[in-house]
Amino acid sequence: MIDGDEASLAAGFDRALRARGVFAGPRRALTFAEVLRVLPPETAAATYWRARTAMLPSIDDLVAFQAAFFAFFGSLGDADALRRLIETADAPPRSDPSAPRRETPPPPSERPADARSAERAPTQWVVASSEERLIDAAFEDFDESERAMMLRLIERVRTAAERRVTRRRRAHPHGDRFDFRGTLRGAARTAGELMVRRSTRRRLRVRPVIFLVDVSGSMTPFARALIQYARVTATARPAVRAFAFATRLTDLTPLLAGSTDELMRAVGETVLDFGGGTRIGAALRAFNDRYAVRGAARGGTVVILSDGWEREDPALVGAEMARLRRLARRIVWVNPHKRHAAYEPLARGMAAALPYLDAFVSGHSLRTLAAVADAIEGKLR
Repeated sequence: MIDGDEASLAAGFDRALRARGVFAGPRRALTFAEVLRVLPPETAAATYWRARTAMLPSIDDLVAFQAAFFAFFGSLGDADALRRLIETADAPPRSDPSAPRRETPPPPSERPADARSAERAPTQWVVASSEERLIDAAFEDFDESERAMMLRLIERVRTAAERRVTRRRRAHPHGDRFDFRGTLRGAARTAGELMVRRSTRRRLRVRPVIFLVDVSGSMTPFARALIQYARVTATARPAVRAFAFATRLTDLTPLLAGSTDELMRAVGETVLDFGGGTRIGAALRAFNDRYAVRGAARGGTVVILSDGWEREDPALVGAEMARLRRLARRIVWVNPHKRHAAYEPLARGMAAALPYLDAFVSGHSLRTLAAVADAIEGKLR
């Protein structure tokens, strides 16, 4: 039997997994905590299988997972039983004995302090300022002070502005077509003398960009960042709209005109399902019915932030993505889990949406937001 607060226990085990390169994430940690609360384990084996079912992201991570489990739960007692359990549990298959094996990092207590402090950064960059240290950190790893700094740093990220040529023409000194009427109107001001030859060229208009942001519990840290990026994009260029969804769709476009603090405060007051469950298909259907078919997405780029976890029928996600594909010029999907090398789009909603995407990026950090801009402009496929 495990005593103590389930949420703290699940969060501590999640940190132990991260120390060994296994990224379970807050969603799995919440699931594990709920399992411990509803089904309190009576034995070490029960604890192991509950943790493995809820927290193991991939069978390839099983060896590192077992090492983290023994190191973390062994300190809570019954270490011998845990060791026997780990030794008898099934190991991941290895078809090629000569293939290189993943090395399990030593426990945090055996590593130097500098190595432990660098765990949160996905690269080995050594930087001087606190701002530079946040460039490659995942948004979910920020504390409150770092999150405020991150929201300010997003204002420096490059925004995208793809333009299209319209049918309308406008006067231009170096146009590609002779403007006969404009030239005659000018001659009327100079007693009929053709003093200036006028010309025109086609107008350029910025293509619209629509942000659909999943604000469910697992996506909250990334949702704040992308909503801020939508605000910065709307400040720099026209034709930007933003929507939030969890269990229902909420239009955030009127809020993009405010400051960062005003925006985040207004989002918390307006989006009533912030941090709730996920109904991707229903949200896409609401967007298509209310906005997309009326021209909001026509000829533009739709950026969707979500991990693809659909609580309802994934067939609805596929059907609504097919509708959106016929209306939008480009669809970009941002999934923070894509940053992991072993990630596969196996979530039901993600698998249903994948065939209709033009670009699939992670967008989990300040640096990777530049890839979102490239995808909006069609530079990534």
